Amino acid sequence: MKKTNELPALTHLQFRIIDIIGAKKVRGAEIRDQLKREHKVSKTGPAFYQLMARLEEAKFVEGWYEQEVIDGQIIKQRCYRVTGQGERARRDTLQFYSQFAEGSAAYA
Repeated sequence: MKKTNELPALTHLQFRIIDIIGAKKVRGAEIRDQLKREHKVSKTGPAFYQLMARLEEAKFVEGWYEQEVIDGQIIKQRCYRVTGQGERARRDTLQFYSQFAEGSAAYA
């Protein structure tokens, strides 16, 4: 594997979010819930959606609103999917950190 000193484009939290979304469409509320439940990361609504807006501005995810009717109420929810650029950034980040994991095995 080629070693690189160039830092990845994604932070650990951005990486985790892109990994959660994967190849499917995911509602923002589901992402927040999974971050809290499985990764013990709790973000307020505004902080979470600001983070998602940054991922959108960087073209790592696409976001849009969908409406559904629940118990007679119209609910608007933000949905996301990973772009090709986001998937490349995820792979690059994984490759960057895996070079350290491989190096640490030599010391075990």
